[in-house]
Amino acid sequence: MRAAELASRRVAVWGLGREGRAAIGMLRKEHPSLPLLVLDDAAGGRPPEGAGSNIDYAFGADAIARAIENIDVIVKSPGVSLYRREIRSAREKGIKVTSLLNLWFAEPITITTICVTGTKGKSTTASLVAHILQNLGRRVALVGNIGIPITELDCAAADIAVIEVSSYQAADFRGTCDVAVLTSLYPEHLDWHLTVENYFRDKINLVSRGKYRIISAETAHTVERLADNTGACQYRFNDDSRIHARGTRIFDGPNLIGEVRNAYLARSHNLSNLCAGLGVARSLGIDAEAALGAAEGFRGLPHRQQELGVVDGVLFVDDSISTIPESTAAALAAYAGRDIAVIVGGYDRGIEYRELVEATVGGAARALICLGQSGRRIYCLAREIAARGQRICAIRQANSMKEAVLLARRAIPPGGVVLLSPAAPSYGDYRDYIERGRDFAAHAGIGAFGCDVSHSDR
Repeated sequence: MRAAELASRRVAVWGLGREGRAAIGMLRKEHPSLPLLVLDDAAGGRPPEGAGSNIDYAFGADAIARAIENIDVIVKSPGVSLYRREIRSAREKGIKVTSLLNLWFAEPITITTICVTGTKGKSTTASLVAHILQNLGRRVALVGNIGIPITELDCAAADIAVIEVSSYQAADFRGTCDVAVLTSLYPEHLDWHLTVENYFRDKINLVSRGKYRIISAETAHTVERLADNTGACQYRFNDDSRIHARGTRIFDGPNLIGEVRNAYLARSHNLSNLCAGLGVARSLGIDAEAALGAAEGFRGLPHRQQELGVVDGVLFVDDSISTIPESTAAALAAYAGRDIAVIVGGYDRGIEYRELVEATVGGAARALICLGQSGRRIYCLAREIAARGQRICAIRQANSMKEAVLLARRAIPPGGVVLLSPAAPSYGDYRDYIERGRDFAAHAGIGAFGCDVSHSDR
């Protein structure tokens, strides 16, 4: 479905977040006088200032249920689950459900599109791919889930679009991209996808729609089981016969490509992201050695193992973007051998924490500080494990970020690390992981220094 086809339709935009506002802008540009209905789950919501005329609003579940009866098309924001009763009911009634990403991909596309998804590593891999290609002289735009709506992409100023795609966006993706990248698969976002099987299938839907597919070897079995494999080339990184890492050296099969000299990329989880990025470069006909050299100056993303600074001899690290146990485990591994106080917890989606908690209580950290809904569950689990005699670290529960930072700081000596790596989303307590990371930095006594500008190549 193209935006031009909506001229005579009754259209609703569901969601007033970044993508919802971008969808309104796109539709207004295409159809300046088209009446729009905006749906938003906030019962007490209010129309945003400057939204323009000819727009009606339905706030809250009851108003949305009534409004859906009188529309033809829903342009859904990513945060609205495809599995919601209202969406299923709308589809059963013949109402078309689409998205900003699908509307953009339905238009004629004159540039190369690289879509990157995965449970862990998609933001770093997408940013790294853009960094490599820019350093090699390509005109690149980095857009999508990383923070810039795809409709803000200027195709006249770029030859390649690197598009980070969340599982929410991948679930109903109907376009065709030139390269689809899958970095990893772990259970995540079960509150949205309802089951692990749905989550994996929704992620892999993006892979099915790539002309060239680059997947980690660890995901191959699941991809083969769930993807439509007709008519596309597939490349596996982290496979001993393809691009993979051994220590801090990168190989293509038995052949050495080169040494990773960037200490941030040399971390084990980032080596996997680097191999994915080199796989993308290869798919574009770029020499792997040249691509590795172009990656040399890459700096970590804000809120992803971002070293904010040292206060009273203690290093503060913001890993607020960590929303699953596997990413917290990777952050702990990055600082192995040092005294660590790790702050965990946030919104509780019911995912399993036992393996992470056992490792943490067993010695991966000197102190475990628990926050939020999932923090309460982690705290109880940690106490249970500690009662069996496996306790090596202190276990504390905090009621605020301020208290969590104070407890963490007291638990470790100079030379140690206070690590915010929540293994949970920020919903409820913060607007997003960025706000959570900034709060952490402020209570660490670092303030604006570490929020979004100070990166480390450590």
